[in-house]
Amino acid sequence: MIEIALSIAVVAFALVAIIGVLPTGMTVQKDNREDTIISQEGRYWMEVIKSGALGLDEITNYVESITVSNLTKPGLSYTIVNGPAGKPLTPADVVALLSTPKYDYDKNGPLTNRVTARVKAISGPAAEKGPLTNQFSFRYELQSEIVPSGPLMLATNTPASLIYDAARRRNLHEVRLILRWPLMERGNDWLVGGNRRTFRGTVAGTYIPATNLNSTLGRTNLFVLAPNKFDVNITNILNARF
Repeated sequence: MIEIALSIAVVAFALVAIIGVLPTGMTVQKDNREDTIISQEGRYWMEVIKSGALGLDEITNYVESITVSNLTKPGLSYTIVNGPAGKPLTPADVVALLSTPKYDYDKNGPLTNRVTARVKAISGPAAEKGPLTNQFSFRYELQSEIVPSGPLMLATNTPASLIYDAARRRNLHEVRLILRWPLMERGNDWLVGGNRRTFRGTVAGTYIPATNLNSTLGRTNLFVLAPNKFDVNITNILNARF
């Protein structure tokens, strides 16, 4: 009996140590899985913006809402909820909203836009796939920033260098995608975790309006796409820059 009791004590001591380490191991596994998903999602959305929604019909199943916050004039901010409770967005609508330029100008003056989307992970386990209301899905916040490519800061301020910089800003855009996770629902609000990863890239092209008859936004969609021909009109380039 004494030997049995000692054996049980040794086994119990080992089980306590194993059980104590188990939550840490599960947390590390969860973090690694989320990091892998975010790495795939960031590269995917970068290509989505570059392609202009061509052949990407499935993205509407994963974007739950998009908010365009105007930091300069908060009254111009708006949120569009995708699905039966809001507007059923088309793939072109989603990409057009994510392609909203960070710096813009309209009749109200200069605008500074902040575009964020609540996204359900496209990659990951099949058990997390389903309707937009799937509560078990891994979600993250996607922030999109598109700005013209900056000047090269050439040493000589010659007309040729100014024309080159103007053409570069018009035909080359820098894209920055910021993904924050995890996204958790708390009552009627959503809380964003402290994890963050940034993806950067460039897209060659100009903002091109594309009329979408199926659009529910009530406006012409804009995409950063390569023009049919390069604009070599010096007058137009200088007017666009200055």
